[in-house]
Amino acid sequence: MSPRSDLALIELASASDVGRVRSDNQDRDLLAPPLIAVADGMGGHLGGGTAAGMAVDALRGVGSTTDPTALLAALKEANRAIARAATGNPDLTGMGTTATAALLEDGILYLVHVGDSRAYLIREGRIIQVTQDHSVVAEMVRRGTLAADAAESHPARHVITRALGVDADIDIDAMRVDLEPGDVVLLCTDGLSGPVTDDEMLEVVEAALTLEDAAELLVQRANAAGGPDNVTVVLARVDAVTREAATTR
Repeated sequence: MSPRSDLALIELASASDVGRVRSDNQDRDLLAPPLIAVADGMGGHLGGGTAAGMAVDALRGVGSTTDPTALLAALKEANRAIARAATGNPDLTGMGTTATAALLEDGILYLVHVGDSRAYLIREGRIIQVTQDHSVVAEMVRRGTLAADAAESHPARHVITRALGVDADIDIDAMRVDLEPGDVVLLCTDGLSGPVTDDEMLEVVEAALTLEDAAELLVQRANAAGGPDNVTVVLARVDAVTREAATTR
């Protein structure tokens, strides 16, 4: 009998850059297969990077678990830890961070999400935004009080409604998506999704020879469009492998 095929994470890449306007990079990313994540800090020169780093460290702390509930627990603990740190240090007052994390395991994508960093799924020539932005403008679009094409230039487009470290209790989105062979998962901060359109992201990923090339090219595309913010992207590809290959990856 032939070996059973399983979906496995076969390629992983990331890239990050300060952009063309900011003086420091407050984005953080995590590549700890089968877990990947991005975080976009806010709250000043010191606070933003600190908050984003704390979120990523909390996620890294779940180790090699394949239990998706551990991601929720990690972000809730990060929320409390960031709030405590901000209270105890005047230099960190007001800090917070977005966080979008994905666990790819057994052909399933588990996502947890707070803020306006995004998760996309690229499949068979299409790009699908899986997460919903927690922002003032995105909520106006969902309510029907703002047209989607007007959101891109709205003055409040960068104002988020949820972030780790801001409130004692945090509402974290959690979802799952069944993966298919050849799927690419793309996580990014708004330094990419702001200046670069979804169609442009798809074009770059599909044309690149490797995900490492794609990640670097996406950062270049964001900077070519003005680089208005720190830009970070993480890419992960799954494909069918034999059971033997899956267990030795």
